[in-house]
Amino acid sequence: MNIFQTNSNRSQSKEFIPARPSGWFTGAVQQIIRGQLTLKDRLHLQKKDVDVLAQLPVGSGVILASNHADETDPRVCLELSRRARKPFITMCNREAFDEMRGFAGWALQRLGYFSVERGARDHQAKAYAIDVVREGKHVLVVFPEGEIFYQNEKLQHFHSGAIDIGLKAITENRKESPEWTAFLVPMVIKYHYSRSIENELDRRISRMEKKLSIKVSMESLQQRLLTIAAKLIQRKELSHQLVNPDCSQQDLTQQIFLAQNTIFTEVELRHREMPVSQQLPLIDRSWQLAAEIRQKANDPSDQTCKESLRKDLDSLQEVEHLASWSPRYLRGASSEDRLAESVIKLERELYRVKRPSPIAGRDILLTVAAPIDMAQYVSDYQQDARTACRQVTQQLHEQIQALLDKLAQSANSGSIAR
Repeated sequence: MNIFQTNSNRSQSKEFIPARPSGWFTGAVQQIIRGQLTLKDRLHLQKKDVDVLAQLPVGSGVILASNHADETDPRVCLELSRRARKPFITMCNREAFDEMRGFAGWALQRLGYFSVERGARDHQAKAYAIDVVREGKHVLVVFPEGEIFYQNEKLQHFHSGAIDIGLKAITENRKESPEWTAFLVPMVIKYHYSRSIENELDRRISRMEKKLSIKVSMESLQQRLLTIAAKLIQRKELSHQLVNPDCSQQDLTQQIFLAQNTIFTEVELRHREMPVSQQLPLIDRSWQLAAEIRQKANDPSDQTCKESLRKDLDSLQEVEHLASWSPRYLRGASSEDRLAESVIKLERELYRVKRPSPIAGRDILLTVAAPIDMAQYVSDYQQDARTACRQVTQQLHEQIQALLDKLAQSANSGSIAR
């Protein structure tokens, strides 16, 4: 079985893009990243964590599941791949392949990325991922959060696709190899500013305040960010003509939730013919509806209302961004890491920046947990696949959050091993 050959037939649909890993290209990029993670950001990766991957049984399936906190995550994974001497195949949002007039897609393919249409029932991507695991030659990298939320110390909802892929791979391979198995490897990445960035935070917050005509305040950075968030929500309400008569009686969390739901409903009502599951969390419903709208926009037989569809996609992106606006997260601790994440999210909204830059150089803490033999869940999976996937996903979420809490505590206490 050769996934790069057998799946090429599946990829006749322009929606799916398979990985085309190139050894020389990946090696060259890894050397560039190696320098970046030494000069600008500093990666803290111990040998014992590398050995978790390096020492896995040859030929077994491997799924590396990590939190997804920052744009730097893929570079960290490429460096881990280099050190462990294990080739990675990574699931990536389909839209990223179209950036830079298609050159991004060319590069992503050769780095071992394949596309998944977020929110759609992407059977091609799922089948491809299952084949990657079944073949046992590459590590499949999955980010179960499905999006970068810029909340590095608090995990978002995990999707169960990675668990389903692993258990399905075992079920299929054991028809011919009864002892074959696949391992789930939890991983955590924590970004921490290695020096005080208070002055930089103040400067960037002041710039946003000036842009929004907010009066200069002597309040804490934390409170100033909350004021900026409130101002941006008010602007959204005006731009979408949202009616919120109880605004003065609501806290910021309620305002964000109402704006998010109202914007989504506004778009959903214009596309009643498109099936959207009401049982899913709002962000998943937004992804699902966006996938349907993109399919309609790409239909060459229907060239009407392109501008309207584009505006609806922009509105759904607002819904997705609002999912990461959490006043409770900001109030929960005043660490500079959390303040910086909030600055980045608000700048993305205010300046319409696709990928906002970090405030300064950071320490990158990485932990790879002990591999989990997924064979122990096969019996439950065969009896009730949905329940088994949901339960194992919840266990994975709890384990990664616990590891993340530990790394955050280490970073915030200044006890990082140098």
